[in-house]
Amino acid sequence: MDLIKLDLQNDIMIKALLPLYQTYEAEISEEELLELFPPDTPLNDMLAEMHGYFEGKPVYICVVDGAYKGFVSYHMDTKDTPGFADGYEGWGHLSDIFIDKDSRKQGMGKMLVEKAEEGLGKLGIKGIYLTDIVGNDKFWVSLGYVDTGKIEPDEGGRIYEKI
Repeated sequence: MDLIKLDLQNDIMIKALLPLYQTYEAEISEEELLELFPPDTPLNDMLAEMHGYFEGKPVYICVVDGAYKGFVSYHMDTKDTPGFADGYEGWGHLSDIFIDKDSRKQGMGKMLVEKAEEGLGKLGIKGIYLTDIVGNDKFWVSLGYVDTGKIEPDEGGRIYEKI
């Protein structure tokens, strides 16, 4: 199991990440997946969409035997780069994390979160927050995150924080 940083200039990496990214979006919302990638969307358009989405965010990919099995992306919330919830300027935001269903419960999620926390820690953040849309509360609590009881207004996920 290795972690590699996504190079947005490397089309081979982006193409390899695309199926995993689409599975991630479909798990959150089939409607959102169809909005992002309508049927018959040309490959170049899909890659451009993904490139734009990850632009400015470090993305780490978990690789097992040459196959992409999961990823995490993060950034620091600023006025210019806000996250999905209000009131978190100066906080680190775990904006995306996904592990392929067949690869879960093998430590990949923890490894990806720790990598993101390490990167965010270097930015002088106040704390880290995330929005859990799919109900992974036990996972987040096991990593020291606290359920704030707040619901993110756009996607309806629970907000977790870690100081």
